[in-house]
Amino acid sequence: MDLSDLFLLLIRWLHNLAAVAWVGGSLFFLLVLRPAIRGAPDAAILNRIAGQEFRNLVDTAIWVLLVTGVILAVNRLTSGYADTTYGVVLGLKIVLAVWMFYLVWFRQRRASSTPAPQPDARVPGVLRLFKAARSATNLILILGVLVLLLSDILRDLFERAIAA
Repeated sequence: MDLSDLFLLLIRWLHNLAAVAWVGGSLFFLLVLRPAIRGAPDAAILNRIAGQEFRNLVDTAIWVLLVTGVILAVNRLTSGYADTTYGVVLGLKIVLAVWMFYLVWFRQRRASSTPAPQPDARVPGVLRLFKAARSATNLILILGVLVLLLSDILRDLFERAIAA
């Protein structure tokens, strides 16, 4: 293993760490922290403080993902093993990631100043699920899980190309 291999290993590790921090943190925030503090007397304040701290983590993760993602994409695309399928999947991953960045930097920042709407108990469960998925926070989590899936597909495509 030479110096360039160690550099790429470090870049992949940082890229994965940032993705895990963002997506895993989102899962924790939505499925554990929010429900746990929902009934607390100062729930709104606690949610706002935790959200602010998590937003700082996400902002850092986005920059790490951008820088390391460019390096990894250039490395893979210039390797001679990336074919058209790899390029299409990578393009889809980039589009979804940019959509996530947009939701965090523009849409969610704008929405954070308005109070969250309360769920309507009269709406059927399935429709309530689709309505919840449209919220920026939930949509970011869904997109993040899809981006992680596309990352695994990309790795598999690349490894198969090398083995062929």
